[in-house]
Amino acid sequence: MDLKAEARAFVAERDMFQRRAAQRVALLCNCGIEIEMLDKGGAPARALLARRLKRLIERERIRGSNRHWSYDLNRHIALKQALDQIEGRKSSGARPVSARRRKMSVAGSV
Repeated sequence: MDLKAEARAFVAERDMFQRRAAQRVALLCNCGIEIEMLDKGGAPARALLARRLKRLIERERIRGSNRHWSYDLNRHIALKQALDQIEGRKSSGARPVSARRRKMSVAGSV
């Protein structure tokens, strides 16, 4: 493995560690749940936590849309990533295109 590949692997590992730390803090502060304890709980605990996280994400989204002073984008992202991890989904870096932008791009190409 050359030096550039090792550097890229190190940066990727560091970024993953930072994302997991942010998720851990968001879960502990907002839910009072340590993500390591989730493995001991099994499927019912995962389902309960997923419902709880969905509710918290919705509350955070409402705070953001109302421009509330306590809204934190980093917390919102960490909660979403934690939910994706619990549900077993891979969170992609690309944002989905909204329906409005899709309609405009389709209408513009005709």
